[in-house]
Amino acid sequence: MVAVSVVIPLYNKEQYIERTIMSILSQTFQDFEIIIVDDGSTDGSVEKAEAWIDNRITVRKMEHKGASAARNEGILAAKADLITFIDADDEWKPRFLENIIDLKNKYPYCGAYATSYEIQLPSKKRIIPTIYEIPEEWEGVFTNYVEKTLKDLPIISSAVAVRKEIFKEIGLFKEGEPLGEDQDMWLRIGMNYPIAYKNESFAIYYRGLENSVCMDLSILNRYPIIDYLERLLHKENLPYIDVYLSKLKLDYSKRLLEANQLDSAWEELHHTKAKVYKWEKIKLWMLYYWKKLANKYSFHSKKYNKECP
Repeated sequence: MVAVSVVIPLYNKEQYIERTIMSILSQTFQDFEIIIVDDGSTDGSVEKAEAWIDNRITVRKMEHKGASAARNEGILAAKADLITFIDADDEWKPRFLENIIDLKNKYPYCGAYATSYEIQLPSKKRIIPTIYEIPEEWEGVFTNYVEKTLKDLPIISSAVAVRKEIFKEIGLFKEGEPLGEDQDMWLRIGMNYPIAYKNESFAIYYRGLENSVCMDLSILNRYPIIDYLERLLHKENLPYIDVYLSKLKLDYSKRLLEANQLDSAWEELHHTKAKVYKWEKIKLWMLYYWKKLANKYSFHSKKYNKECP
């Protein structure tokens, strides 16, 4: 037995997987196994992963089914009672696992254990998230997960651990959903269990990297968490659910606008109530009309050039 199973879903991250593995092996807490689940990579990711000589590392291979299926494969194979995740292009600071184990020992009844993180952009700019009504370096337990999402997200996939029995009770990650499937999981856990949290950055989330799903604007599936929250709203009036739903729908609308899917974006914006995020909605409407005008100008310009001799 080991104390922690670390699950890495891997898909075409040849440039980054070595950095991710090294950040795990450099932890101050060393009682872990690493389960790398290759999701049908077509580059040299598997070769890079298999090159490590450490009996704590195993590489499992599957056909390409998405990050959720890869995480689920890792969960089912995990030997430890505590399972943590890290994406194959992210990184842990040396004391991440040490702090996760400390949270688990202090708050064994919680459903998940998480720390804050920092975001690094391709420009090298670093962003420290602001968690709603949680001061810096705070440690403790919160029960209203939805409330904590109203600013930056408190939990990301590369900075959280979950007891294996929790997955047996609430189910695994939803497969076939390329976007937002992780937030769907943290919401399901947070709706049923308290969360132990340390508001100090022990993980680095590299946002906007090449081959990142969030950068692929051909993937426009509606976030599964949106449908889940809409069903919850119809059942009962839970605090902050409507606000979190608005936030997610505005984020999805922005993605549609970036992909120039204006009709779909209009439909989402038109049906989104956003009292708290009123200014964000106004900015998206401005972007919508600007793109509408730009597309119209571009259409007439192409038509003119085509008709001219």
